[in-house]
Amino acid sequence: MIVTFCGHRNFVKTKQIEGALIDLLEDFAAHNRTLDCYCGGYGSFDGFTSECVKKVQERYSNVRNCLVIPYMTLEYQERVKYLQDYYDEIIYPPLENVPKKFAILRRNEWMVDHADVVIAYVLYSWGGAAHTLEYAKKKRAVVYSLHP
Repeated sequence: MIVTFCGHRNFVKTKQIEGALIDLLEDFAAHNRTLDCYCGGYGSFDGFTSECVKKVQERYSNVRNCLVIPYMTLEYQERVKYLQDYYDEIIYPPLENVPKKFAILRRNEWMVDHADVVIAYVLYSWGGAAHTLEYAKKKRAVVYSLHP
């Protein structure tokens, strides 16, 4: 099973949301042979989801924390070297021909296209997280919302 996430860069973590996400991920891990979690690596929500995946990995050996990167610049290659110790895998989708200003958007769409489930925390209707959630709904993806 593959899970991906979408949420705002200015996300504020709460114990309630953390507990809900960990419970959801643990349920997926308990009922699937493998659980690959595709994380974006930008902003507060991406950091939060990656931390939760790491916590679930303490209990379940079938969970993988995967960073999906949008482009491969020299600056980003340095960042990736640092992140290799944190993530189980770093994935670079086939986005070479996408202009850099659209790469994150296309990367998010790629993650939705390859995921079985999208877990979202989207509060407003503008920005990348909202676009990704709308894209997931349009694709009829299974979406779990962490927003009450």
